[in-house]
Amino acid sequence: MCLGIAASARSQTPVQQRILANIPIKNHERAMTAAIVAALQNPVYPFGAVMTIARTGEIVATGVNASSVNPTFHGEIVCMNDYLKKFGNKNWKDLILYTTGESCPMCMSALTWAGIGGVVYGSSIRTISQSGIRQINISSRSVVEAADFSPPDLLGGVLEKECDALFMNRHRTEHQA
Repeated sequence: MCLGIAASARSQTPVQQRILANIPIKNHERAMTAAIVAALQNPVYPFGAVMTIARTGEIVATGVNASSVNPTFHGEIVCMNDYLKKFGNKNWKDLILYTTGESCPMCMSALTWAGIGGVVYGSSIRTISQSGIRQINISSRSVVEAADFSPPDLLGGVLEKECDALFMNRHRTEHQA
């Protein structure tokens, strides 16, 4: 199931509103599969992310949760840093970030401030919370709607069952059980 979640129309140009809708679902699923593969590198916190060029689908950056190294190193932030190392701080509007889990407020804010064109996620914050991973219960949509400038387009629920399985079947350490 794929849930289209459009960001606030008041602050988006028509082109931004259509960036994700104009991409065939099979392309979204291909990129999400790559994010799932990245997530498998962290069996405790399976947040994987990839960044693609919107018009071609080429994967240009990857990331996996590394919060054991730095609490801000969520999959999306690691992916953004990978992109920055390779290409510098430019062309964000031409990119789409795919993530196995709905972005937390910190990550969604960073992506919004960067000006990324779109964000696609698999599992919702609610499902992630049900898996035992603590969450700040503010949706990506709420963050995007709070921006008074051109926020990214959002699409949720891509390969949702596969992403939900990552979180529900994750390895739990003793203090998480």
